[in-house]
Amino acid sequence: MTQGRILAASIEELETQGITQYRVKRVAASANVSVSLLYSYFEDREGLLAATIVRRYRDEVLRTATLFTAPLVGVSTPDALRAAMRQLIDDAERPERYRSRGLRIESFAFARHNHTAAEGIAAAQREAGNYIIGRVQPVVDRGLLLKDMSAAAFARVWYALFFGQVALEGEHPLAATAEEWRESLYAIAEAMITRSPD
Repeated sequence: MTQGRILAASIEELETQGITQYRVKRVAASANVSVSLLYSYFEDREGLLAATIVRRYRDEVLRTATLFTAPLVGVSTPDALRAAMRQLIDDAERPERYRSRGLRIESFAFARHNHTAAEGIAAAQREAGNYIIGRVQPVVDRGLLLKDMSAAAFARVWYALFFGQVALEGEHPLAATAEEWRESLYAIAEAMITRSPD
C-alpha cells in the first residue's frame, strides 16, 4: 500500500517535472511519507526512478494492448475481422496514441542506462505479448487468417503498426496524407484475412 502510494506520487512527479527536475522530497511529501521511509522501499533515487518508469511503462503497454485487441474479441467471420481491423487502424490514429508512443520511447531511453529498468520493461513486454497472443489466437483457431499465418506473426505486424506508428508530417518523400496511410493499412489488413468460401 505504501509502496504503491510512493510509486503513484513518483509517476506524477515524473510526468509533471520530467527527469531533470524530478525531486525525491516532493515524491515523499506527495505520498505522505518521510524520505527515510521512502528509501526503505527503494535503494536510492535511481532505483525509485527505475521502478517508476517500469510501473508507468507496464501500465501503459498493458492498457494499450487491451485497446489494441478489444475489437478482436468474439470475431468469428472474415467480415467481422475486416470490421475489427478497420477499427484497430482507426484507433491507432487517435491523438492520445502519440502520448503513449512518446512514453515508451522515453522509457527505452532510460532503460539503456539502467539494468533494473531494462529488465522490468522486458518483463512488461513479455506480459503484453502473451496477453496479445491470447487474444489473437482465437482468430487463428477459427481459420480467419491466411493459411500458415500464426497468431504471433499477425500480432507482430499489427503491434508494430499500432504501437510504433508515428506521424510523418511535412514535405518529404515519406509524407502521406492521413487518408492515404489509412487506406494502405486497410489494404494490408485485407491481405491478411482469409477469403470467404464462394
